[in-house]
Amino acid sequence: MKIGISALVYDIDLALTICKQYDNITHLEIGVDSISDCKKLNTYTDKIYDLGLSIGIHMPMELNACEEVDYIRMSWIKFFEDIYNELQKLDVRYYNFHLGYAITNRLEKNRMKYLDNCIDFFNNINIDSKITLENTYSKGGDLSNIGTTYNDFEYIFKGIKKDGVFFCYDTGHNLINRSNYIENLMAKIRLIHLSDNDGLNDQHIGIGEGLLKDEQIKRILEINPEYLILEINKEDLVYSIDRLIGFI
Repeated sequence: MKIGISALVYDIDLALTICKQYDNITHLEIGVDSISDCKKLNTYTDKIYDLGLSIGIHMPMELNACEEVDYIRMSWIKFFEDIYNELQKLDVRYYNFHLGYAITNRLEKNRMKYLDNCIDFFNNINIDSKITLENTYSKGGDLSNIGTTYNDFEYIFKGIKKDGVFFCYDTGHNLINRSNYIENLMAKIRLIHLSDNDGLNDQHIGIGEGLLKDEQIKRILEINPEYLILEINKEDLVYSIDRLIGFI
């Protein structure tokens, strides 16, 4: 299991400084939103590999794999392919995706249609790196996210015909929209995002500062995923690294 931290491109210098301070941190998950982000990230290639870090990429939340309009969904595939091609200098181990969002009343009437759109999206991607699909949450309103229950992912994994597509279990999102992901998707878990919150808001506070109990943290470690990412805000990150190391 490789332990990592998350960063956006604009704060990568801080992330690299923290990685340099901790031998236990050997992975960096970077959120990219644009080709310009990729170009800037490429300038850090030598610094990243001098620290012996592996890299994962978190695709933007705006990307909508379940998009109902075929033309727009195909445009998102093209956007991802452009990102993938731009980052060929980096040995990206995985690309992490949220499944997307839909108008709430339409989603409630025909959820399977949107899940089928997700299947179509990922079946049309052909890359060497792994793909991970992350659970998320919805809090009501005109738009709702896909991927808020384990059933969504069970359906999608059955429909995807290609290898190399796995599950990212996000503890913070599960505290807001709880589902039995670990029990039902254990064989697919390759990536875990570890953060804490109050069960209402995705606060990314330090582990143990919200609802996440020690027993849950120990259980997560027992899963032994390929990558465990501390997706924690800057203020709580060092504290959370030290606390996590105490469990290992």
